[in-house]
Amino acid sequence: MSQFPNFRFSLQPPRLSKSSQHQYFQTAVPWYLVFLVIIISLLSGCEFLTKQESSLAQEQKSQSSVIKTAVDVVVALEESLSQAQEYIGTTQPITELSLRSQVAGTLISLSVEVGDQVRRGQVIGQIDDTLLLAAVNQEKSELASLESELAKAQIEVKNAEIQVEEAQVRLEQAESERERYQNLAEQGLISRQEAESFATAAKVAQKAVLLAEESVKIARQAVSSQIGRVEAQQSVVAESIQRQAYTKLIAETTGIVTHKVSEPGNLVREGEEILKIGDFNPIKVVVPLSELDLDRVTAGQTVAVKLDAFPESNFSGRVNRIAPVSNVATRQIPIEIVIPNPDNVIKGGLLTRVSFMKSGISQVAISESAVIEEDGKNYVFVVAQENSQKREAVVTKREVELGTRANQKVAILKGVESGEKVVLRSSQPLNDGETVGLSIISE
Repeated sequence: MSQFPNFRFSLQPPRLSKSSQHQYFQTAVPWYLVFLVIIISLLSGCEFLTKQESSLAQEQKSQSSVIKTAVDVVVALEESLSQAQEYIGTTQPITELSLRSQVAGTLISLSVEVGDQVRRGQVIGQIDDTLLLAAVNQEKSELASLESELAKAQIEVKNAEIQVEEAQVRLEQAESERERYQNLAEQGLISRQEAESFATAAKVAQKAVLLAEESVKIARQAVSSQIGRVEAQQSVVAESIQRQAYTKLIAETTGIVTHKVSEPGNLVREGEEILKIGDFNPIKVVVPLSELDLDRVTAGQTVAVKLDAFPESNFSGRVNRIAPVSNVATRQIPIEIVIPNPDNVIKGGLLTRVSFMKSGISQVAISESAVIEEDGKNYVFVVAQENSQKREAVVTKREVELGTRANQKVAILKGVESGEKVVLRSSQPLNDGETVGLSIISE
């Protein structure tokens, strides 16, 4: 190699003398041959790689044509889609009574507070009854005086009756003497003038009897009048006693004190409210129902009730009353729902959510995820042919008409019959007439 000083691989030969050039070309030819061999090898390698890539692509294409799209298939069945509509209401006592003062006076005591349980007939407060008690005593005294006068009038009747009896005895004697002396006068034993005197005496005795009987009537009228005054006074006494009894505040129902208006020491007027008592067993909820949803509700219907205060609990209520008229402004109808509350767990004023279920007719229904919307139309893929052994099927694309939606399902009015199998999910978009693979969860 020392014959070729400063030699570099180049296609251009170095500049040498003629003798040196002849010697160079004789020795350098093998290097050109090596270069040509390298070029040819590189070209052959590129062609080989190109063929390898083409072969791999064809192999992958062949494999992809064998792998089928996996789908989940379900059977379309008839069912009744019911949609629950939720309405907001507030819990209220089934009844709430106002305890009002029936007399005027100072409230001396009140033994209950808001939230306390009371029983019907329980004395829970007292109003000052000093003046009313004095009035009762005065009316009783007046009654005693009238009863004394009645007794005197009854004695007068007795005396008048005795006088009648005495007058009748005298009349009988006068009549007897009149008859005897008249007989004597007829016999000529006495003069007629003397006999007529006894007849006059009999007439006087007759008038005395009539007068005595009239006195009895007058005395009896006086007694009747006095009895009326006594009875009237007895009513006055009873009324005053009743008014005096009104000073005791008595619970008229069993329940819980919901409001307290007055406090001991306050002056209360007649008819003024002192407190309210609510009955919370059962408890009621009033919800405004749209007139468009009135067909959802019937009296006695059972409804589901949720309370935000008890998120983990479900309550059941009953439609107790449907208002006969709607609100003119809102077109809503108040619906009263009663909920059992034996332990008074549910308090008043709690937010409630009431659900009414609307029953519907049975229709073919499928999951909403099976429906494909394209250009404003709805489609589903239906299994046309199925090979259960190979777990594959041919699907066809079919347009459908949709109906009611509820609980993530939709009713099919037209396009799918009950019992047909439809594609619920697929691993990739499907084509009409495509052969697909059925997943292990397919029906």
